[in-house]
Amino acid sequence: MIIDFFNSSFFVSLTTILTAFAAWAIYSNQKKNYKVQAARVLITEIRIAESRIEQIKNKMNDAVPADLPPVFPTKSWKTYSHLFISDFDQDELKRLNSFYDYAELVEEFAKKDNDFFWVTTEERAKVTVQKVADFICESMSLPVDQRNIYIQNKRDELSIKFDSFNLPYSPIKTMNVIKKLLPNIPDITTSSCGSKLKSLAKIKA
Repeated sequence: MIIDFFNSSFFVSLTTILTAFAAWAIYSNQKKNYKVQAARVLITEIRIAESRIEQIKNKMNDAVPADLPPVFPTKSWKTYSHLFISDFDQDELKRLNSFYDYAELVEEFAKKDNDFFWVTTEERAKVTVQKVADFICESMSLPVDQRNIYIQNKRDELSIKFDSFNLPYSPIKTMNVIKKLLPNIPDITTSSCGSKLKSLAKIKA
């Protein structure tokens, strides 16, 4: 009787249903855990980005901003955004997209500014070496005991002039673009978006 039951089509169907349900439950749980992890990645990434944006804002007050930090450690919103479409309304999604879009632009222009700084620094070093070589040649027409003093004085004069005209290290156009972009970056962690992400990440603050 029992053997007949296990061999029956009903038992086979029941087993198939239970197996399918178990597979669905496992998949559903894995998907849920994946979404929690994704939310944690995003909220951590956004917090770091907001901190670095604040650093850039502070550096923009310097006469010659330099070494602007990268905004994002990673850029995960495009990777995970599809998981959260149903969790945010259109305004919140627009806010998150704006945060990433404008912050990425700031990062791009900050990198250009940093690259320009080091390129011009390298060029300055090359010019300095060439000019010192010229000073050495010029000093050959002087008495031997005056040559080193002449070279030292000319080199110091060159260094002072270079330091007096550091503005080209930060192109005005690049800085102006960054200044215009910064006010367009919305806050996330203190907004409803941030609150929802924290809730989805299962963190309290």
